[in-house]
Amino acid sequence: MGFIKKFEHFFEDHILHPGKGTKSDDWKGTDPRMAVEGIAEIIMAPEITFGSVAEIAGKQLGKAVGRSLYGTAKKKTRVVKRKVNKAVSVPYKGKSQRNSAMKGGNRRMAQIPDSAKRVYESRYFEVYQDSQGKKYLWGKPTLGPESYREDPAGFAREWVENALRARSPKYRRSDPLEKDMAKIKQKFGRMDHISGYSRGAAAARYQRADKNTTSRIFGSYAPYAGIGNHRNRRRRKFDPIHVGARGITKYTYAKSRAYNML
Repeated sequence: MGFIKKFEHFFEDHILHPGKGTKSDDWKGTDPRMAVEGIAEIIMAPEITFGSVAEIAGKQLGKAVGRSLYGTAKKKTRVVKRKVNKAVSVPYKGKSQRNSAMKGGNRRMAQIPDSAKRVYESRYFEVYQDSQGKKYLWGKPTLGPESYREDPAGFAREWVENALRARSPKYRRSDPLEKDMAKIKQKFGRMDHISGYSRGAAAARYQRADKNTTSRIFGSYAPYAGIGNHRNRRRRKFDPIHVGARGITKYTYAKSRAYNML
């Protein structure tokens, strides 16, 4: 084997792949005088040897960088996916009641009688029934920042779900909110009054607005699915976030309808 090739092997073993020590074993048994002559040959002919070595180094470095970047991206994707799956699998425990129809400003929007009894509760909806048998559906808004200390896992799940509803058609096809609404419809049937705020505006899709159904839907965040023929109201207090949410609902719903008409 020529000295140039032996030097390339030495470079690969000790510079590009240190510790492997396979190809550089070619130097074993080489006469020292011949080795000196070989090194002199390398120095005197850099356009051949160093160009060849540089080509090998460039190829190896490119492959190593490519593998590293791909591996890092793949690992980060797996981590994000694992965190998302973990977040959306958190069960509902009702730790925070801040988005209940009977709490704070929700009372004014929902307008459900105080005497009505809550007969169903989930992460997304509440159903109330009064003494006359009238049924009221309330669509819960997403838990706000003030709920984080009470239910951090629930807070994380609901915000991850909001993002997925806007970005993932696959998620929208299996949205647990829609499954929950179907479950309520099967159990309670027709509603007399429907109300909801923000994410809870999805309650509008439970049934169409008509003369026998009163509805109060505010600041809807219902990407692509929309709120049917219900009126999309504004709160008295200026709410820039839900002004934006209403815009997203209107734009994405129109886009979805146009796509379905093709």
